[in-house]
Amino acid sequence: MSKLIDGVFRQNPVFRLALGLAPAIAITTTAMNGLVLGLTTAIILVVAALISAMLTDAVPKTARPVVHLGVVAVLTLGAHRILLGIDPQIVADLGIFLPLIVVNGFVLHSLERTNAPVEAVLDVVGKGLGFVGALVLVGAIREFLAYGSIFGAALLDTRLPLFALAASVPGGMVILGLLLALYNVVTGQGGELND
Repeated sequence: MSKLIDGVFRQNPVFRLALGLAPAIAITTTAMNGLVLGLTTAIILVVAALISAMLTDAVPKTARPVVHLGVVAVLTLGAHRILLGIDPQIVADLGIFLPLIVVNGFVLHSLERTNAPVEAVLDVVGKGLGFVGALVLVGAIREFLAYGSIFGAALLDTRLPLFALAASVPGGMVILGLLLALYNVVTGQGGELND
């Protein structure tokens, strides 16, 4: 269970490992976008890790990155098809970042480890949950600041947005940067100065 908890908190892909920052900034203009992309990535990652862990003995070490990439590509294509059938608008909202799950640094980093199948799955489940949590948090903050709502539910009855810049990429960078700083303060990491 420590692998699972580490992935969510101590080794959070976005806040600690700084992986998957492009979708964390570009897609998370709403909490729903963050949730869908995060869950899709996490599910693909868990299934890919399980398949890759089972193939470890059958695939030479030099060919494993190609096999990992192939497995993730097939799973991503399947996820794209399923989401397209469920809600074409969410696929349009996620844009290029849905097919780019294949080359997401977070996914590739997590699959490179050679662990026993159970340990590998627990590791990626923790990191997947951490990724989902980070994307939803960033998306909820940005959506609230830009539109006064979270998951589409209006929380503020205002005609003018509080901070319209929050829905833009520069606003996402500022919000993510502030969250990274907060994470470092809470965990006591980063920002050390040498005298």
